[in-house]
Amino acid sequence: MTESEELEPKLGKPSKYFIVIGGAIFALVLLFFIFGLKKPEVKRNVVEYNYFKFEEVGNMWQTNVQLESQLYEAIFRFNPKQVENVSVVGNFSGFRKSPIYITFDPDVDSDKFKYLALAATELSLHIVRALNYTVEAACTKNVSEACFNRSVVNCGDDASVIYLVADAPARISLNGSCVTLSGEGFDLLRSVDRLLFQWYKIMTYTI
Repeated sequence: MTESEELEPKLGKPSKYFIVIGGAIFALVLLFFIFGLKKPEVKRNVVEYNYFKFEEVGNMWQTNVQLESQLYEAIFRFNPKQVENVSVVGNFSGFRKSPIYITFDPDVDSDKFKYLALAATELSLHIVRALNYTVEAACTKNVSEACFNRSVVNCGDDASVIYLVADAPARISLNGSCVTLSGEGFDLLRSVDRLLFQWYKIMTYTI
């Protein structure tokens, strides 16, 4: 036996097993960091409608619309296929002037009021940001704190009016310069999106 061979540590069978096991564990850990940390690809729900692509993000639907020369990201509560059965009746002569009054009857049950507030908020965001109209909150009568210092506006007045009604059926009623949106619960929000899809020329209607 040479001197160099005497200096080399002699490994017994248990030590060799530990080295093999340790190497395998190290390889597994390395593979985990290489492949295991990659986030799984998220499959998003996508709906295509009249050349518009709607993608579901956080329970809302978003798409891009071209307004004049600017691309605008529009967000909706529903996609067009979910509002196809919202009926559209009557005739619309166009909004006469700005502002557009979003009005409602304050004599409603408290459980309906939240849907009126949601509808008014979502409508206002689109009208102001994307459609470049001025919006003013109004009431059909002044009988509550919610209508304190608000204009009293009804369909038939010399004004541009969107009248929100939190009752069935889900429908858009057109009458001169007034648009009435109705629906019970979230159906009112479906009517809102149906109107917006019309304005963005994503959907059309026939009387």
